[in-house]
Amino acid sequence: MWYKGKRLLLTTLAAGLLYTTTAFAANVQMDLFYNGAHHAYNAKEIAIVIDGESYTDPNMPAVSIDGRTMLPMRGICEELGCTVTWNEAARQVYAVSDTHTVVFQIDSKTGYKNGEAFTMDVAPMIINDRTMLPVRALATALDIDVTWDDPNRTVYIGEAPSTGGSTGSNTGTNTGGNTGTNTGGSTGSNTGTSTATTVKVSKVTVPASKTAAQNFVITTTGTFNRCEEVYVSDNKVVLDFYGATNGLSTNISATNSPFVTAIRTAQHTADNGETYTRVVFDLTGKMEYKVTPNAAKNQVTLAFEQVEIKSITSSHSGNTETVTINASGATGATVTTMQDPYRTVIDMPGVKADGIDEIINTDGLEYVSEVRTGWMNGTTFRVVVEASDLTQMTWKEENGKLTVTIQKSTLENLSYNDSTNTLILKKVKNINTGSIKHKDAYLDGYYELTLPGDYSDVYGYGTLNVNTSQIKSFTISTTGGNTVIRFNQNIISAYTIKDTGSAYEITAKNPQQVYDKVLLLDAGHGGNDPGTSGNGLTEKTMNLTMALKVKSYVENNSNIKVYLTRDDDSRPANADRAKTANQIADLMVSIHMNAGAASASGTETLYAAHSNDGNGTLTSLQAAQAVQSRLPGALSTTNRGVKSRPDLLILNSTTVPAILIETCFLSNPGDALKISQATYQDAAAKAIGDGIVYAMNKYKLR
Repeated sequence: MWYKGKRLLLTTLAAGLLYTTTAFAANVQMDLFYNGAHHAYNAKEIAIVIDGESYTDPNMPAVSIDGRTMLPMRGICEELGCTVTWNEAARQVYAVSDTHTVVFQIDSKTGYKNGEAFTMDVAPMIINDRTMLPVRALATALDIDVTWDDPNRTVYIGEAPSTGGSTGSNTGTNTGGNTGTNTGGSTGSNTGTSTATTVKVSKVTVPASKTAAQNFVITTTGTFNRCEEVYVSDNKVVLDFYGATNGLSTNISATNSPFVTAIRTAQHTADNGETYTRVVFDLTGKMEYKVTPNAAKNQVTLAFEQVEIKSITSSHSGNTETVTINASGATGATVTTMQDPYRTVIDMPGVKADGIDEIINTDGLEYVSEVRTGWMNGTTFRVVVEASDLTQMTWKEENGKLTVTIQKSTLENLSYNDSTNTLILKKVKNINTGSIKHKDAYLDGYYELTLPGDYSDVYGYGTLNVNTSQIKSFTISTTGGNTVIRFNQNIISAYTIKDTGSAYEITAKNPQQVYDKVLLLDAGHGGNDPGTSGNGLTEKTMNLTMALKVKSYVENNSNIKVYLTRDDDSRPANADRAKTANQIADLMVSIHMNAGAASASGTETLYAAHSNDGNGTLTSLQAAQAVQSRLPGALSTTNRGVKSRPDLLILNSTTVPAILIETCFLSNPGDALKISQATYQDAAAKAIGDGIVYAMNKYKLR
C-alpha cells in the first residue's frame, strides 16, 4: 500500500462551511449545498473503515448522492498520509505522497496520476465547500483497495474484513441472468453466471384527470432487483429502481395531478456497479402516499391519499389569534403572504372539502377581518386569512393541522405595497427627508434609514414580515432620539424617498433602477480559504487589499456605483458571488493572485464567453482586454494575456460580463516583492480601475 510510512502534514483544502446534522449514527440528516442549490439530506449513515479502524471525519460525513458514495477527501487523505493542496483559481485538488502526485479537477471526470490522465465515472464535487471524492476515484487514483459493503453501508479502505461485507471473489462469467449460487453469504464465490441489465423502466401511467384517483404506476419491461424510496425533502417522492435502465424521457410534465408538478427520471450506476433508474415526483408540498410493488416486481404503484378538510376554526387569546385547518393528513399546501390587503393564502390541491363554509366564522376575533374559502380551477381548495396590515402572520403544518397564527403589531400609521416594495408612512408629522441618514450595510444584509428625530409616537416600533423577492422584513426602532428604519434584504437594494404630500414613500429598488452603471468587485477567497501563498504573502489578504483600492479609485474617478462581495476576512460561497452579480451588476471583476513554479511570473485576465454575447452590450472578453491592456505595464510584469476559462464557477455561472484577474504570482519573488509595496498596489488599482471605467463607458451595458 503506497501510503504506508511517515504521515505528512495536511495543508489547506477547500474550506468548510458549517452544516447542521442531527446524527452520525443510524441516520444522517443535514443540509447539503452543491451545484448552486441546497438539498435536504436524510439517509442511513455511511461508515468508513481504514485499515481495520473505524474513521469519522470531524467536519463532513460520507454521503450518498444519486446512488454514489462521496467521501470527504481531506480527512481520509490525512489518515492515508498524503499532503493535499487546493488551487481555487483552477478548482483543482492535489494529493501528494512519496510515490504519487494526483490531480483532481472539480466537476471533471478526468484526473491525473503522476502525469497520466485517468477517467472517473463520477466527477469530484464540492459539497458544503468540502471536496468530496467518489469511492471508485479514490481507489483508482491512489492505487489502494477500496471495498463497498452495500448491506452494511460501509466503505473499507485498505485492509478489508476476511468475512462478511462484499469481499468474496466472483469467479463466474457475466453471461446469463444471475442464476448462480452464492456459497458463502456475501463473502463466498459466485460460480454461476449473470448478464448485463436488460430490464428498462418503460412507462409511467398518470391519473386520467386531476379529479381522478391520484395513482401513478411505474412499469418495467421485466423484473427489477428492488425498488428503494429515498428521502430528499417533504415536497418530493424519490424511487430508485435497481437493475433497470431508463427507457423514459427525462421530464414528464403532463402529470394530470393537482399536486404532482413534474416527474423526472435519470439513470445512474451505484458504487457496486449496479445500474438503477431514479424516478422523482415533484410535489407542491408534503403529501400522504403509499408505495406498493407488485408480486412480479415489474410494477410499482405510488398512490396518494385524498386528504379531507374536516373543519376550519378560529380563536382569540391575549394578543394572538389562530386560524386552524383540521385535515385527515398532510395537505400538500403552498402558503403565501400577500399585501394590500394583508393576507395569508393557503392553497391545498386535490383535497376533499365537502361541507366547508365559504365564509368561516370569525366572531370574537379582533385582528382577522375575514376568513374565506373557495376552489381554484376546480381542484385546489384555497383558504384566505385576511387581517389588518399591522399584524404578523406565521404558519405551520403538523399532525393533520395547518395553523395560521396572527399577532397584533406594535407598528402603526404605515403600510407596505409588496408589488412596488414601498413602505408608506402616513404624514402625521413632517419629516425633513433631506436630513435622513442612509446606511447601506448590504454585506450584512440590511439597509438603514435614520430619521432626524423621534417618531416612535407616530409609527411605533417592531418588525413586519413582508417576504417579497427583494425584502424579507423591516424593523422600526428609536434610539438616541432618532427613529431608525431597517430593511432586511433578500437581495442588495437601493432606496428612494418621495414626499407625496400625504405620505412618505420609501421604495426598495434594484440598484440598476437607480444607477446608470453598477460594478461588483470580488476579493477572491477569504475566511478559512486563504487561497495561495508565497514569499510571506497570503492571497486572500492581498485580494482584499487590491479590491478596496480599486473600489476607492473607481468611486473617486467615475459615476460607477461599486459594491463588494466582501470587505473583511469572510468567505462568501462562489455561487453566491455569481448570483449577486446576476442580480444587480453590469460587470463583475474578481481579483486573485496566481501561484506556480518559482520561475512563473506575470499577469493574466480570465474570462468566459456567455450565450448573450453579441447583442451589442459589453462582453466579458472586452472587459478582460480593457484591464489586461493596462495592468502588466503598471506592475512591470510579464503580459500573459487574456485567457478563456469557461471551467471557473465565477465566470461560467454569471450571465453578466465577468472577469477574473490573476494580478501576479505570489510564488515568484519578483512579483511578490512588487505587489507587497503600496506604490505598486496603487498603480495596479489605477490600471484595473481605468480598464473598468473605459469598458463601462465605451460599451453599452443594458
